[in-house]
This record gives sequence, structure tokens and C-alpha cells, in this order.
Amino acid sequence: MDSQLTLVNLPPPIALTFATDSMINATLYRNARPAYKLSTKLQGTTTELRDCGTSELLARIIRREILPDTVTFPNLDDGKDIRVSKWLRPCKLPNGLEAQVVETELGKCFLRRDPVHRLALYTEYDLEKPVAHWKLPDNASPLSLILHPGTENFHPQIIAAFTIEELKMRMAEKADSMALSRAAAHSATLVSLARN
Repeated sequence: MDSQLTLVNLPPPIALTFATDSMINATLYRNARPAYKLSTKLQGTTTELRDCGTSELLARIIRREILPDTVTFPNLDDGKDIRVSKWLRPCKLPNGLEAQVVETELGKCFLRRDPVHRLALYTEYDLEKPVAHWKLPDNASPLSLILHPGTENFHPQIIAAFTIEELKMRMAEKADSMALSRAAAHSATLVSLARN
């Protein structure tokens, strides 16, 4: 019996476009329709991801100063709180790059910084082609999260992982920028004093 190779046309990737460039308060649009809503209460410690059509809670991220940060997915693990450090575990890839590993229905997925996409998610089976990644904003379009076919059942986990990691990256970049500004101001003061 001859076997036949059947080529299947995969659906195109899904683009979730952020209405605002925020990891804590934004509506994510799919095909110009609201799909997900990220919202953070005034205290700024609890961020919720909800389905825009049903208002169903899909994920809750709680950031704490003393206790560990947690993430909750009501539809997974009986809705138990999971420490972010246990859910997004630091690891080193075979090529030496640092990443965060998260268990999904696709197996292990690795979230890592990417020179092209800034942040991208790869499966353990293909560390070259991401299954999800940022499409960075430009003059024509805002920030978007691109989700490739096969990820449909864990979009909330992907969105939570990207928002947690992107927020960390932005906070570190802001701290670096402030440190550079202070160093430049200090250097200018020293130069001024040396001239006098």
C-alpha cells in the first residue's frame, strides 16, 4: 500500500493588537474586535486577563513586594495559585541562551529575548521558529502578540507569560536609564567642579 503525503494549509497566525502600549491596562484586539482585556486595580498589584465577550477571568497575576508573585489560571490546575518563579522557571538552552521554561500542552515551551521580535516563545521541538512573538510597534501599527497555529488552547498562558516578562524587561530598562541619567548628571557636576 502506498502512503501519500497530505499537505495541509495551516491557518494564518493570529495577531492580538494592544490598544495601548501597556502590560497592565490594555484591550487586545483580534481582527479589529476586542478579544481580551488586561486590567490592573489602583493598587497596581493584581492584573487580570478577561475574555472580552464573556468577561470570564482567564488569568490573574499578583505582584507582591515580600511574598512571591503568583499567577492563577481558573481553568487549569483547579484554579490554584502558582508561584511565577515555579511556572516560568529560568533555564539555559543548549545554545547557551537564557530563557524561561513553561509547561504547556505542546510540552516545554521556552520564552526568551529575541533579537528580531524582542520576546519569543519556542517549543522544545523547534528552538528556531517561534510559536508566539511580539510584532513591535512602528509608525503604522501598535504592539501586537503574534500567535501561530497550535497555540489556541493556551492563549491565556501565553499572554500572561509575555506580559509578565515584558513588564520585567521594561522595569529593568527604566532602572538602567535612570542610573545612566544619574551618572551623566554626576559626571557633569564633577567636570563643572574641576573647572572651578
